[in-house]
Amino acid sequence: MLSRGRVYGIFQSLEDVQRCAARLLELGLADQAVQIIMGEDGEYALDVDGHRHGVWARFLRLMQGMTDERPHIEQYVRALSCGEIVLSVDMTGSTGAVAAVAEAFAIGRARFVNYYGPWVVEPLRA
Repeated sequence: MLSRGRVYGIFQSLEDVQRCAARLLELGLADQAVQIIMGEDGEYALDVDGHRHGVWARFLRLMQGMTDERPHIEQYVRALSCGEIVLSVDMTGSTGAVAAVAEAFAIGRARFVNYYGPWVVEPLRA
């Protein structure tokens, strides 16, 4: 999980994700890169310890272990293992729209919503 410049949140169902996506479209954020992370493929992609993605990924996870990010990744993976869905929205070049994305996540009843900016992890109220 390379999280820089992204908002992540956990959704209970695809219907909740669809509500969020509809709001993102209404807000004119259709051009934002949205990633839906689900199931075992999602767990593989997030790769908690980095072992599935080589030396660089293991180093990155080691560094994240010194920050809030490692427990966050673990929480996202736990949610996936329980059948929940993680949605990620790329905010690169649109950091001013973070509040609007948080609003869309709230409409989709997301929980554990965070913005991962440069040198900061900002919990968002959703």
